[in-house]
Amino acid sequence: MLVLVLSGVVLYVPALSQSVGQRFWVRSAHLAAAAVLALVPAVFAAVRWPEVRALEGQLSRWEPADRDWFLRPWRVLVGDAEAQLQSGRFNAGQKLFAALVAVGLAALLLTGIPMSWWSRFDAAVVTRSRDLHVTAAYAVVALLAGHVYLALLSPDGMHLLSRRGRSTERR
Repeated sequence: MLVLVLSGVVLYVPALSQSVGQRFWVRSAHLAAAAVLALVPAVFAAVRWPEVRALEGQLSRWEPADRDWFLRPWRVLVGDAEAQLQSGRFNAGQKLFAALVAVGLAALLLTGIPMSWWSRFDAAVVTRSRDLHVTAAYAVVALLAGHVYLALLSPDGMHLLSRRGRSTERR
């Protein structure tokens, strides 16, 4: 993903593209990373189909606890911060994140095709695809930045889990 973001920025910003000067190789790296990002999950799904199907089922099943998860910030404001939420393997935020990233990556793939094979498409289609591709890229980067923030810096993130793990190891 990092290769896609960095190479995409270089391809999109003219000043960066000129300063790097290797547009062919940057574009090739971008397309290769996109192919890897599309093919690796497909191969993984083909090889481990039952596990992937179970995972997809867990991510796509929304339950009443998921609605409660989204309402929890409002409950904290009214003083009911201790409400316990019972959910499965994934909470509602993780399910929403997975769905939004899947839609964003599908949009990037579909809009990238006319940009890659621009000679086979009308110029208006390529231009519109570029605009949608850039918009989807901004959305996916924002999602990933939020994901990294929540995992590393938020009060409920991974850093607390590692602290909890260390404190239980000492006991």
